[in-house]
Amino acid sequence: MSRRRDAMGWTQAENDVADVMIWLRCNHGREVSYADIAAGVDIPDGHRLRRAVRVVRVIAANRGDRLERFQPSADPARRDPARRRVFVTRYMRDGHGDEFSARDAMSAARAAMTSVKDMHRATTFEAANTRSIARTEFATMAQAADECITKAAGIEVVGPQAVRRENTSLLAEMIADLEARLTEPATSPR
Repeated sequence: MSRRRDAMGWTQAENDVADVMIWLRCNHGREVSYADIAAGVDIPDGHRLRRAVRVVRVIAANRGDRLERFQPSADPARRDPARRRVFVTRYMRDGHGDEFSARDAMSAARAAMTSVKDMHRATTFEAANTRSIARTEFATMAQAADECITKAAGIEVVGPQAVRRENTSLLAEMIADLEARLTEPATSPR
């Protein structure tokens, strides 16, 4: 398939992205590691493959699908000889979520809120810095980050179906509650 695209003038990076995208869509819902993807598309496990996977993640989001973050496998059979978990991802088509995709969403939400808190801390500091070259802009960004944190913190109680028992963080509970609220109308019987 790649040879046909080469004749059309596609770059190696474009071919890599196309091959990875097609392979991941054919393996929808399966846990796959970088080694699995590399073997499936015949691209060495390295920079080329990781760059293609990053681009596929963006393309998937634009299609309404999702390529999950790489996380330790939930499958106990997927362990390497050193008894460590293998890091895997899954390509999930639109509307095909499950408990493991909820885990991915929770992880992404936690990372996003950590970034927003870092943004708030840094922009608040720069807004108060008399030597800053853009105090007004940083003050605006700090206010936006503060509003985002306040909005997320205003979410109330979490349903047990969205949060595993070991998640004790208040923020994780609030994010899971929001996710449960957003999915509830679509799943409730009429």
